[in-house]
Amino acid sequence: MLVNAILPLVLLNSLAFALPSSPNADAEFRRIAKRALALRLVKDIEEQTRDGGKVDLDTLLSPQERQLLGGGDEYAPYQVPCPTGWNWVRSADSLGVGEQAYLAQRKPYLNPAINKQLARVGLPQPNRTPVIGFALSGGGYRAMQVGSGGVMATMNQSSEAAASGIGGWYEGVTYQAGLSGGSWATTTMMANNGRLPTELINDVWNLESNLVIPDDGKLSFYYNMVSNVRAKANAGFATQITDYWSLALGDHLLPSQYHLGNSPNYTIAQLPSKVPGLANGSLPMPIIIAAERELNEIVIPGNASVYEMTPYEFGSWAFGSQRKVRGAFTPIEYLGSSLNNGQLNGSCYKGFDQLSFAAGTSSTLFSGALLTLTASNASSIIVDAIESILKDIGEQDNDVALFPNSFANWNPDTNPIADFPYITLVDAGLTNQNIPIEPLLIPYRNVDAIIAFDSSADTTYSWPNGTALRQTFERAEILAQTQDVSIRMPKIPSANGFINGGFNQRPTIFGCDAQNGSTPLIVYVPNYPWSYYGNTSTYQLAYEKDESTKVVLNGLRSLSLNGTVSSWPKCLACAMADRAYNTRPADCQSCFDTWCWDGTDNTTTPSSEYEPVVGTLPSFISSRNLGSAGAAVGASNAVAAQSSSPAASASVSASQGAAQAMTSSGMLGWGGAIVGVMVGVISGAVAVAI
Repeated sequence: MLVNAILPLVLLNSLAFALPSSPNADAEFRRIAKRALALRLVKDIEEQTRDGGKVDLDTLLSPQERQLLGGGDEYAPYQVPCPTGWNWVRSADSLGVGEQAYLAQRKPYLNPAINKQLARVGLPQPNRTPVIGFALSGGGYRAMQVGSGGVMATMNQSSEAAASGIGGWYEGVTYQAGLSGGSWATTTMMANNGRLPTELINDVWNLESNLVIPDDGKLSFYYNMVSNVRAKANAGFATQITDYWSLALGDHLLPSQYHLGNSPNYTIAQLPSKVPGLANGSLPMPIIIAAERELNEIVIPGNASVYEMTPYEFGSWAFGSQRKVRGAFTPIEYLGSSLNNGQLNGSCYKGFDQLSFAAGTSSTLFSGALLTLTASNASSIIVDAIESILKDIGEQDNDVALFPNSFANWNPDTNPIADFPYITLVDAGLTNQNIPIEPLLIPYRNVDAIIAFDSSADTTYSWPNGTALRQTFERAEILAQTQDVSIRMPKIPSANGFINGGFNQRPTIFGCDAQNGSTPLIVYVPNYPWSYYGNTSTYQLAYEKDESTKVVLNGLRSLSLNGTVSSWPKCLACAMADRAYNTRPADCQSCFDTWCWDGTDNTTTPSSEYEPVVGTLPSFISSRNLGSAGAAVGASNAVAAQSSSPAASASVSASQGAAQAMTSSGMLGWGGAIVGVMVGVISGAVAVAI
């Protein structure tokens, strides 16, 4: 059907070659052709509704129009009786009751797992159980796969992870935080009960099909999205592009029974009851984060409020961007219920906290949508057609996720969001904090060690350079100096310091020196081409299973060092347990002398672009002869990937070079452009006129 809709306009577009050419004429013709194509696609969908009869778009999208386009309404929030005895809003001055209960349930799994890992490398048991957190960065499908691979390196079910000496640590992790693409990894792993990412590639993920334009071309995909989003609007809730984006994500990452064609009604609050590993406490507690966008803001400030979504609560530890005040939390299960000053003020609802909506909210990044399209490696004529209306969509402020403000009129004298009807959330990567470290630095969580997986596209060739980690450090310093807000963040070097020191080539441990004793140790794990060029474009919308497997396994090897450094499993164990020892073991001091940042920050501009070669040992490892015994492993693994990697690298350089202009971090989520395309095609949300 899409082919039938497109073909007439393809012919129209081809006429451009027969017309007199001039820059202005060409531009005008392209504008007309694109808008004509968009209009034709929208009309095609109109004609498929109402038993073949036409319906105008205003009626089609009206919240008052009740007839659905097929599919269902399971995505919509639904009214329920209000429970009694609930604390609807609590001050952010402690851990919530639900989180505390889960930690108590999780603890019996932690001690045996951690002690087993320490014993394997000859280290003594610590004086207490260390609290360990994982933080998975943003970066689209690339970050999802690389981050999933990094997590898999710690999963004993993986034979390669077990053989590397790293597998088994996942059983000792307390928290797993995700942002944007990292939130997709966290979402899909938790929803599928902690299965190996390589199993998800084959059994769950639908990455071969384009995220927005399914390969089969079925309009039912769009019908089901429209019907579910309209049902949410009919229930009285604000809807936006993010809803469509979220449903598309869910169709590619969640178990099949929660796809659009079935029942897309999997909520975050349901995770502990539906996922055995969360029901019994054997999996880490997931945290999905997003950032608040202030009213009438387009650029997100670095001090924007960070919001958390867990199976138990929604909220922020601190409200406000100009001035921080203590934040608050509300039960996530009843998100969307009418609250005023912390008390019920109307009906109660469930179902707003859709798992797909949480993942979509965490990756709603629309700034620079037009440039995203032109820099994209997507070649669809639909992308080209809708490019002309993306700017209008963004100007309508439809590029966010609107959450009913559960904290309205709560502590009105100090609460900067007390007067807001909605909390406006966007991709937290817009703050340049592209690794979700901050939730793990909260003093109440007492996290001792963090593994930070960085899949950011900071450099020209889409490799990380530590900007995300540095941004969190700078934010922590400013808050501590100006607002007396304590964020337990160790010192971090500059982006130039990362590249000059080689810290973005291999794991580096931060926070080892005595003056950082009150902070967690952070093991920074950058994306590096151990066996495959995993620097795929943020805008790549589809992956074959073979390529996806290579990207995931390369992520695994970024933490395991591909088995090239025999002492690394012990040194990683030292980092995981260090804060829980009263006295640091001698073996660990030797490890830290090797792997910890020594505090030197070489801020000199690098003389050339950072462009690592697949299968080559990081200079830090080769110059110290740390990996000579296993160097052949990296080389042999690189052979299989070599044939496709150079082409991938070339395409990444072209697209990402243009993308650098969009943000100083170089990391732009691609949800904005893609969902703008989707909604333009599905609903004609912007008037299309020739």
